[in-house]
Amino acid sequence: MRRSRWANAAAGLVAGLVLGLLLKLCLRPPHAAPSVCARATASESDPLELVGLAADEKPATSNRTLVFVGVMTAAQYLETRARAVHETWARELPGRLAFFSSAGSRAAGLPLVPLRGVDDSYPPQKKSFLMLLYMYEHFGERFEWFMRADDDVYVRGERLADLLRSVDSRKPQFIGQAGRGTGAERDALALDYNENFCMGGPGVLLSRETLRRVAPHVRYCLKHLYTTHEDVELGRCVAKFAGVSCTWSYDMQTILHHNGSGNAAYTSRLKRREVHRAITLHPVKDHRHMYRLHSYFKNLRIQELREESIDLHRDIAASMKELSVATEEVADYKLPGDVLLFPAKIGQPDYLGDNSVLGASLNLNRYRPESVEDILTWDFISKSIYSYTHSNPKRKIETPLKEAVDDVIREIMELINAPSRQRGRVIDFNELLYGYTRLDPLHGADYVLDLLLKYRRYRGRKMTTAVRRHAYLQQSFTGMEIRELPMGEPPPAEDPEILEGNAGKQKNYDYEDFDESSQQQSFLDFKKINIPIKEALESSLMKLNNNLPKALRWSDSDFKEYPVHDRVIKFILPLAGRQEIFARFMKTTRT
Repeated sequence: MRRSRWANAAAGLVAGLVLGLLLKLCLRPPHAAPSVCARATASESDPLELVGLAADEKPATSNRTLVFVGVMTAAQYLETRARAVHETWARELPGRLAFFSSAGSRAAGLPLVPLRGVDDSYPPQKKSFLMLLYMYEHFGERFEWFMRADDDVYVRGERLADLLRSVDSRKPQFIGQAGRGTGAERDALALDYNENFCMGGPGVLLSRETLRRVAPHVRYCLKHLYTTHEDVELGRCVAKFAGVSCTWSYDMQTILHHNGSGNAAYTSRLKRREVHRAITLHPVKDHRHMYRLHSYFKNLRIQELREESIDLHRDIAASMKELSVATEEVADYKLPGDVLLFPAKIGQPDYLGDNSVLGASLNLNRYRPESVEDILTWDFISKSIYSYTHSNPKRKIETPLKEAVDDVIREIMELINAPSRQRGRVIDFNELLYGYTRLDPLHGADYVLDLLLKYRRYRGRKMTTAVRRHAYLQQSFTGMEIRELPMGEPPPAEDPEILEGNAGKQKNYDYEDFDESSQQQSFLDFKKINIPIKEALESSLMKLNNNLPKALRWSDSDFKEYPVHDRVIKFILPLAGRQEIFARFMKTTRT
């Protein structure tokens, strides 16, 4: 009996120690939690619920199942890079996204998958292959494309969707920026003369068929690694089991862009051709620059939508002209079925703008001077700017004009290269030989530019040659926009609280003269200062207090708040040639 009691006591002690140890391990910080707890967490979470995917969402029934992006990260970057990705470009994806990290990783609010038996060591070969296996097992039939990405890459979701919808996902596809390694390491990579790999930094895209062929052989590929380069081994595995290699495409060097500046990448000026043409940008080492990039691309998107709106206005104006509808009648024109063409009027939230202004056709002769003095002169642009109306006829090009010309040239090149992939050629800007510019205060800015370009054909018979083109451009001004910002309404005069609070107080916001004497009671108590000095100092401080704005006064006896409704906004408007605009402004302005 004694022996059995001692045995039971020992067994209970051991069980208690084991249970306490497990509880202690599970309650440790995320970066130190062992794989035991991670397995329980990963197994209990529903993969569909993790990424916000409904059970009936599939490529045939949803427009948000185009691509699934797996982002490889580490525990130390969950609250910086991963959080920045989740709050920026992840929300613009035409699909879903999940982060894959080491066992035991945790981050509230992130769709995180801690992979069993995986740590955050570099290179992340095991993490990469097991991530692909996880995506295939849980989402293999729910998405058309799958993307392997790092946590320091920025992805432009809308442009990625345009690219993927132009490629057949039913065929084995392996898309990325192709590489063969440097000359010094080419032999060490164990690649044949016709083999390559997709560089992992800018992102790698696999079609559903490619992932279907490769995923069952992931563990075989992990056991037969030739190098420590994760992207090289992934390319070798895809070539062996899917029968495809990374796309040899000239475009991939620009649309999947890798910046070789390291930590300084994308930290300077973003108005660059390579930034505007890219679909993915890598690397963004500082997570704060991820927000900067996102804000910049959102602004570009706003500009694109405005340009599309102006094009639609011009189409409407041209159609109304063909229908012999007068310009002043377009705003109230009704379509068949008694439907207004522009239902929202000026001042309403859904107002689309004045078609007579936004729909004006492009024409360098829109402005018709009535006298010689009204003629608009052109400025000549070369290495310098020449203008006879300026006090310095030849001068350095001002920064605003230089930036405006750069923006115009960049937009020209984007328009020219829009069909470059279909035509197998690309045209690069080389030099601005000369140009003319003028500013029409009523309509916009006009440009005539002589551009030296470089034509390169990379499909068929390859060739490179210099070409010279003239560009005639016009940046139109839009109509005047008035936005009302709610800043508060004055309280009613009969409000008892207002009457009681302001009783006996004189509401005067004008500054008092320094020479006027103040009758207010002293607010300082100088016990150790002579009376004449005390009175003089108090008088000076009180006069200074009385001449400060109400928001800066320190006296409790005055109004505590500088009322918003007492502020006066003064408008300075140039009225020359803008009588109609001013009349509309006065009509819509409330006094």
